[in-house]
Amino acid sequence: MSARGVSARLALVAGVVAAAPGERVLEVGCGAGVLVTALAAAVGDGRVVAVDRSARMVEAAARRNRAAVEEGRVRLVAAALVDAELGHESFDAVVAVDVRAFWTPPAPEWDVVARVLAPGGRVVLGASVMRAGDADRVRAETARAAGERGFAVTAAAQVGTVPFPTATIELRRPGDG
Repeated sequence: MSARGVSARLALVAGVVAAAPGERVLEVGCGAGVLVTALAAAVGDGRVVAVDRSARMVEAAARRNRAAVEEGRVRLVAAALVDAELGHESFDAVVAVDVRAFWTPPAPEWDVVARVLAPGGRVVLGASVMRAGDADRVRAETARAAGERGFAVTAAAQVGTVPFPTATIELRRPGDG
């Protein structure tokens, strides 16, 4: 972990997301809110909505991001993505790290992403690579599940983070840029 508490893996994913000031970002599986902090700093006066199925993790994320929550720049939701109340919000980016649901059939999370992702938006997934072939398998399964909902892989990489390498996958709707 760095001095700011962001692991090399989360810093890598934040860099791939490349959130810009004013953007709206949805993080799925936010855990204790470490990536939420980095995303909120990047979007400035934009907005981060973070979802996690664990109320305990959402409480930890709320403590970590108290100021941004109080300012209304971060909203935390304790629910599985498919059950989360997102209203009519749309997002410029959706990000998830080690959320197996995105590459494990039937992957209904992609239906939610297809509904809330703004035109031109991007999806960035990060996955820990624990065994040889994991990155290729995750990329293929993600491409299949996302492809059924109109998304295509636009970039993929693997970086030697510690303790495990991290695979990143970026997806967009074809024609969205």
